[in-house]
Amino acid sequence: MDLKLCRVCRETVGNTNIFDADLNCISISSKIMFCCPKISIEEYDGLPHYICSSCEQDLATTYRFIQKCEASDRTLRTQHSDNKHNNILTKIEIKAEELETNASDHESPNNCNSYDELDVPLAVISKKIKLEVVKSCKKVHKNLTKNKRKKFNYKGPQNCSVCGRECANPSTLFIHMRSHTNEKPFQCEFCDKRYKDSGSLKRHSIRNHIKTRERRYICESCGKGFFSKTDIIIHLRTHTGETPYSCSECNALFTQLSSLIRHKKKHLGEKTEACDICFKKFITKDSLKKHQMVHTSQKQYSCNICLSIFKYKHNLTKHYKLHSEPNSFVCNHCGRTFNIKGNLKSHMDRVHSEKSGYCNTCCKIVSNLEVHMWKHTGERPLKCELCTRSFCELRALTHHMNFRHNKTDKFKCTVDGCLRGFPSRPMLEYHIAKLHDSAFKYPCDKCARGFYRKNDLVRHKIGTHKEKLL
Repeated sequence: MDLKLCRVCRETVGNTNIFDADLNCISISSKIMFCCPKISIEEYDGLPHYICSSCEQDLATTYRFIQKCEASDRTLRTQHSDNKHNNILTKIEIKAEELETNASDHESPNNCNSYDELDVPLAVISKKIKLEVVKSCKKVHKNLTKNKRKKFNYKGPQNCSVCGRECANPSTLFIHMRSHTNEKPFQCEFCDKRYKDSGSLKRHSIRNHIKTRERRYICESCGKGFFSKTDIIIHLRTHTGETPYSCSECNALFTQLSSLIRHKKKHLGEKTEACDICFKKFITKDSLKKHQMVHTSQKQYSCNICLSIFKYKHNLTKHYKLHSEPNSFVCNHCGRTFNIKGNLKSHMDRVHSEKSGYCNTCCKIVSNLEVHMWKHTGERPLKCELCTRSFCELRALTHHMNFRHNKTDKFKCTVDGCLRGFPSRPMLEYHIAKLHDSAFKYPCDKCARGFYRKNDLVRHKIGTHKEKLL
């Protein structure tokens, strides 16, 4: 299927993305679903995402016509309601004038049969007339409210045709559909964030731009505080084990709807988030944010006890266990203790597994004695399927396949006119430094020589200047 074809006519190549919003923050996909309620459009449905100029003009005309009809209907109904009120007031005013005339006319007492007494003061009559006016207006307002309620809730709960979520009424469904069309008409006045409804915008402003906040909602199980009722409801699911959101593809369960939406993107396999530095693509923004930490040397997480600094937060969490739970992992075979669970697992694989053993040649305990003996016997049973090379370690074979056959041009040179590609980033950096840069990146402080790689400089200092490594 050609994804560049027009989604409506399927005859010409589309030139406008249907998910791009106009000046009023309304996308073309929303207009199509507004004009054709039976059509459901999703950004990751695998169908064309473009529309031609001719169909776009027809859609704009239809969209304006529907809005014009709805606006005219609202105006006419409002005018009709006002006319009803005016007619009631006119009748009451006429009746009041008749009562005043009859009260002042003593010669015709039979004309005042509405109040049965001729000596009723005009103030009392006016008060009764006002009560009748208020009563009539309340009755009309009640009927209008009742009709309006019937108009908007006549269908009852509505189910989303995309994800199956049940919404209380059509207006709630209309707001929910923005999560599939990626339409965000509400923008924060303090930053560039946009949201699909006013409630989300309000929560964002309270959380990020209002400094005087209190954690009024306290969890009774763990004592953790939260700013809103919704946050504590989601948090309580960690104690109760409730997972109300399930994936229809793999039956995975989640505590939040946002987690389910991120998970569904993995099944679609479409990587829309790209890194600005290495152009590697990811499925979600969270994955991209974690990846971007690779390109920075900044270490923003520090230990309060020993002042050690880390780049990633999970490394700091693991480090804290060294202070709180020292040597908490014990080997059941030899009683040796470890600070980290991974070190215990490596110890079990190397010493106490079925394949492990003691090498009499090099006097070492190895995790796989049979594979280790290939180094001493010279046997190379692991052969490459694409060339004649053979290896005695699986790691060496994997490295050979990636660097010689599979990913030979993964990292391409960015200099204009150069078409070279390399399997690793250090090889690309060495190529750029040697061929495209004029200065040495690593000069020697002992002599006039310079090097393009740091390890070459280290070898030079050890071999030529007899410098010892610290």
